[in-house]
Amino acid sequence: MSNPIEQRMRDFAVGLLEHVGCLVEWPEHQPRGFAVLSPPAAAALESPPTTELSTAAEQNSLAINLGSSFLERAEGMLPPQTSVLPLRIDALYLKKSALDEPVARAFAFPNARVRVTGALPQRVEYDFWHFAAALKSDEHFETLLEVALNARTGAVLNLPDPLHNIDAHAAHLETAAVDIRPAVRAAAVKLEARAVEFIRRLEARLARDQQRLRSYYAALLDDADDRLHRTEIEAGQRAARRRAVQLELARKTEELRERYTLRPTLRPVALVRLEAPALAVTLQAHRRDSEGMISIYWNALSKSLEPLACGRCGETLYCVHFDDNFMPQCARCAAAQAPR
Repeated sequence: MSNPIEQRMRDFAVGLLEHVGCLVEWPEHQPRGFAVLSPPAAAALESPPTTELSTAAEQNSLAINLGSSFLERAEGMLPPQTSVLPLRIDALYLKKSALDEPVARAFAFPNARVRVTGALPQRVEYDFWHFAAALKSDEHFETLLEVALNARTGAVLNLPDPLHNIDAHAAHLETAAVDIRPAVRAAAVKLEARAVEFIRRLEARLARDQQRLRSYYAALLDDADDRLHRTEIEAGQRAARRRAVQLELARKTEELRERYTLRPTLRPVALVRLEAPALAVTLQAHRRDSEGMISIYWNALSKSLEPLACGRCGETLYCVHFDDNFMPQCARCAAAQAPR
């Protein structure tokens, strides 16, 4: 299995099926696997209890790809009437030593004086979003994107898939308004990065087709000039014909741009909500004549301090500027808000 999209789909399917009680045998980098489905999973996927899994649309197998109905049917394996899977980890190791030095090493606060005032264990929700993403133009690019973030701070994190965590179990979490906007921003950045070769190839094709178009109409103008010079046509008529050719070139160029315009789509297909222990580190920040309190988190899964997120653009931050209300900002947003 050389296609990275197929590999990500395979990993997602294996993790989800195993988490809902299915037995799966699907070696990595292989196009086919085998599963013994639990009755609810078999009903949701409309498949027999024992079925072959494949990244291709093969007869007598369950197709695991973006073109199949697997992602839509997989919703039936999640809690009823929702596409959200709530999980909980009861206990994890939390750092016990002082965090003053780790905070000083990890963070910079250019426009404030900051000191650590304490650290307390808290239960924090982490959201793991799965998006079906696409770029549509003259060609299509499709992929599956995963975004993990701290639901409190909105900071995007690099965390292991909770579906593979043996300590995570199904749980009833408090119903909360989930803010998808930070995940969408992060997914859009990931989509652009993942599609860089596709975009480069498309831009090269556009440049090539534009050059061909210019060459064709330049030759058309030269040919028209040659023929017009051999006739008795007035200069005004000659200029009008040149303008007509140039207008046609402009129209064709605009059609070409429209044809190659990238149209991105991001469709959330699953959300895993994980409640886990974390260490909330309280910071006291002094700026000008005011002070404020802010929390950062030591993550027990990554065993490191989490970044913050810019309150305006969502950028992941370790270099934190504060506005007058002590909202974290990136340097660009802070500069845009500075008085002129």
